[in-house]
Amino acid sequence: MNRPMRRVDREITDQSEIDDILGRAVYGHLAVCYGGEPYVVPMNFVSVGESLYFHCAAEGHKTEALRQNPRACFQAEIDVELIPAPVACGWGLTYRSVVVSGLVSFVEDVAEKAEALTALMKKLAGESFSHEFSEEELGSVAILRLDPTERRGKARRPD
Repeated sequence: MNRPMRRVDREITDQSEIDDILGRAVYGHLAVCYGGEPYVVPMNFVSVGESLYFHCAAEGHKTEALRQNPRACFQAEIDVELIPAPVACGWGLTYRSVVVSGLVSFVEDVAEKAEALTALMKKLAGESFSHEFSEEELGSVAILRLDPTERRGKARRPD
């Protein structure tokens, strides 16, 4: 997209802060185009290098959409807190968020699938997670890799 952010005062340009948000967020929302219509699903994920990895069922709306059109974007946020105000239109949220746009591919390489699943499980279950994935386990899930063309961050920080 590469268009200027309207609220440049909230833009996150530090890539290490974007990495921190992606490292701390447990889940986010993957948006795809399904038959010309937008379709978004919540997913857990892991960031490895510049790429994001997701695991899912091999069949369904999301995978069908991505086979037709690999363009997608993913959004995640952390540090979300409600800001109450005396009037309705004054309410708001603090947050730090990231949108990653790019192309999704289906990971077929068994070693890459195992590495992605291990990284995801270490993120979710802790660094002590240890498991050798069998070929049967690896064959039972699809692993998606989002290779970014753009990573953008935005934050509304507490006053």
